[in-house]
Amino acid sequence: MLQVALLLMGVAFVRKSAPILGVVGMLWAGLGMSIFLDGVEGMRYFPFHVFGLLLLIESLVTLFFAGSAKGAQKSVFYFKGGLFFFIAVLILSGRESSNLLLAILFGFAFFITGLFVMASAWVVRYHRWRRVFMGGLAQLAFALFLFLPYPTHHHGTISQLLGVIMILGGVQCVRLAVRAFRLREGSTIFTIMEPEAPPPAAEPMAPLHAATGPLIVHIWTPEGSSENSPIPRPVINRYIAAVDVDGVISTGHAALEVSPDIYISLYPAVEIDRSPSEFFQTLKAIQENNVQGEFQKSYQSEAAAWCDSDRKIVFQHYNAQALQRFWTRYREVNTYNLTWRNCSSSVAYGLESALDGVLSHRLGWLHFIRLFFMPELWIAAQLRKRATTMAWTPGLMLDYARALHALVHPVRHSWFQRWKQQLDRTQ
Repeated sequence: MLQVALLLMGVAFVRKSAPILGVVGMLWAGLGMSIFLDGVEGMRYFPFHVFGLLLLIESLVTLFFAGSAKGAQKSVFYFKGGLFFFIAVLILSGRESSNLLLAILFGFAFFITGLFVMASAWVVRYHRWRRVFMGGLAQLAFALFLFLPYPTHHHGTISQLLGVIMILGGVQCVRLAVRAFRLREGSTIFTIMEPEAPPPAAEPMAPLHAATGPLIVHIWTPEGSSENSPIPRPVINRYIAAVDVDGVISTGHAALEVSPDIYISLYPAVEIDRSPSEFFQTLKAIQENNVQGEFQKSYQSEAAAWCDSDRKIVFQHYNAQALQRFWTRYREVNTYNLTWRNCSSSVAYGLESALDGVLSHRLGWLHFIRLFFMPELWIAAQLRKRATTMAWTPGLMLDYARALHALVHPVRHSWFQRWKQQLDRTQ
């Protein structure tokens, strides 16, 4: 969440705020360590009931406004609101059985997440997969720590969980602050998180033609681009691939358009074999799976040769110079890889470059803090985390673009107006 918020605020804000971020990170991690040790020792200094009450209010607000969300965001809001409501009720009940249920719930969540992270790292083998694999092992170890009743018999479950989350968040904040001084023009906040690839220095740009239109993210969903009726498989069809009644696989496509000069749409020059026997080998992000790619000329020519995109997300506010700087560097390499450099990842990185500092004209720290109260920030962060640990797909790109759009172009209605509109819908 922190990285996405800093991306929207821009390089200048990050560099200026680096000392503050470092101090806040250290204080946050120190407070987290104190809370964690209280949980290990069985102390009850942390105001659990206040925390549970705040969590209950947040869950009720999320559930109430889930009805006005669109697409997959509605399901995410309902899931998040329902889960937080259940946790809040368990915390406020204060029973021994509630502590046991919380330990099982959190432990199971970390166990499943750790297995997923380890499996995806082992299969995909992206450049930092060993470090991510070790992170998955750490999640499994923490899950076992939550399951076991030693030494506090589950009394300190909430303190232990919150403490670990705060420690990790504080360390991440300090890490960002230290590396923020390396930021240069043309790099984003995500660039400094890659230790193997230092941020590029600013390069002279070719003359930029004035953008005559908005930034449009085009998505061809697997179901929407299928020639025949796809077999109903809701999650798989949306985020992986759709198979029609004739057995033809459709993976969808993603592209980014800004008139008149920029159109990011990457294809393999030669169709990749997607047979089941080669599936897992093709997924590996290794050099042997790199093939020559080609960039399409324009949306009009691509749509004429194939079909129109069935989803479009339109951004009116974006950083045109940052986008062109990214596009000038990115198109110099025409490599295509099904996992780490495909159509969706190209659009994701292009969109992030275009949104670098797009909110920098707002009220500085006030708006930065306000971002963390927007549920779309949490959604965007989770989607990006899942995509970078496995692969970007058109379905993930669609939801990611929608979440970022809600952050950049928030609804201009007050909470009271949105509450009234939601009541009108339910009547």
